[in-house]
Amino acid sequence: MPESDPRDHFEWEQSGRAMFDGHDLAELAKRYPTPFYLISERQLRDNYSRLCDAFSGVEGVKKYYSVKSNFESLVLSTLCSEGCGAEISGAMDMELARRAGMNPERVVFDGPIKSAEDLKAAVEWGVHIVNLESIDEARVLNEVAGQLGRVVDVGMRIDPLLSKPYYDKLITTYTKKFGVPFDQAADVAREIAALPNLQFRGLMAHIGSQIFRPGRYIRLLDRMFSLMKDLLAHGVKVEELNIGGGYPAQSMRNLRLSRRFVIARLLERFNRIEVQAASIDDFGREICEHFNELTKSTGIKPTLAIEPGRCLVANTQIVVGQVQLVKNDWVFTDISINDIPENLFFSEWRLVFPGQKPDAKSRPYNISGPTLATQDVLHFQREVPGAATGTPFVVLDTGAYSIARANQFTRPRNAVYAIRTSGDVELIRRKETVKDVLAMQVWPEK
Repeated sequence: MPESDPRDHFEWEQSGRAMFDGHDLAELAKRYPTPFYLISERQLRDNYSRLCDAFSGVEGVKKYYSVKSNFESLVLSTLCSEGCGAEISGAMDMELARRAGMNPERVVFDGPIKSAEDLKAAVEWGVHIVNLESIDEARVLNEVAGQLGRVVDVGMRIDPLLSKPYYDKLITTYTKKFGVPFDQAADVAREIAALPNLQFRGLMAHIGSQIFRPGRYIRLLDRMFSLMKDLLAHGVKVEELNIGGGYPAQSMRNLRLSRRFVIARLLERFNRIEVQAASIDDFGREICEHFNELTKSTGIKPTLAIEPGRCLVANTQIVVGQVQLVKNDWVFTDISINDIPENLFFSEWRLVFPGQKPDAKSRPYNISGPTLATQDVLHFQREVPGAATGTPFVVLDTGAYSIARANQFTRPRNAVYAIRTSGDVELIRRKETVKDVLAMQVWPEK
């Protein structure tokens, strides 16, 4: 298992006791029906404080938390209380931000397609900026704003057409659908700025998820400052520069795909199968330093904005379950890919077996969830100590995109608990029932 960040609120002691924010996970597995999610409020507050410190090199950096990452009530209300804003991508995110008490002046609206109804609601609520992705979308918003008698502040998402990361072959087809290509951006921005009910305020880009090194953001800043200089020469001023998210979760290093190759065992023996991500401190420092250099050299001084998601919430949440069955080379657990459906570039999660010593004798198993789905496999050939029915089983770093993407294939979704800063454990989302899942079905009357 990769080493924990020293600022994690998780510890697997040599005695075998596994602690998360002061609570013994083996005891919690007995106290509450498994599987369940568990979120640490203290870890979340610490992560946000660290992010703010990391980006303190530029005055007034705006932070818009990506609501889609994890929209549990505790997460949103905690970040709101810390002064964080929100990035929303539709009507549901908007309602969640409202319920959390977010000030709409600290909310930005992103997404490749925004319905006229959602745009109307965003304008009426008074969101800070709507980030547009096409001239057609700009025209729709212009019409909506005109009907409401408003002038709406807008930004434009661009695809900066950077050199692609190592995983490009897997995802390039999908990423190219977002934003305005860099070589079209100046013309589209000028068209948007000419619409009477829109006020062009910002540029925005998002260069991917789990970016391991700050260098891509440095190249992004270079491109965006170049574009801002071009726009300014044509009378279009950019007041806010949003470089999006993608800052990594420190512990998501293992590439699941790599383990399927014969050479993987050798690479793992020499600690070469994992990719170490730079810390958020490194990201903040290098980004801020380069941003300041560019403002001095160009004379252009926009407000810097970021959209953190995974880096804030990944290690704030775990899933607690139990081993249900051991059969040949397979360990079956009650935790399913229903519960942790995201498989970011074939990443793996850290596993913990509370009550078993971290260095206890073990053997490799394939670890499966309980559903009747061939793909419900959490890990291939991972070392499992003390594999036996009833053994507590914990998956770490599940705070990003797990609950948000959890599904109901053959079983209801699970409960969510939170450890508050007081140390109390509270239920913040009850477990679904079969009745909940089936409530929306329409059956013919007999």
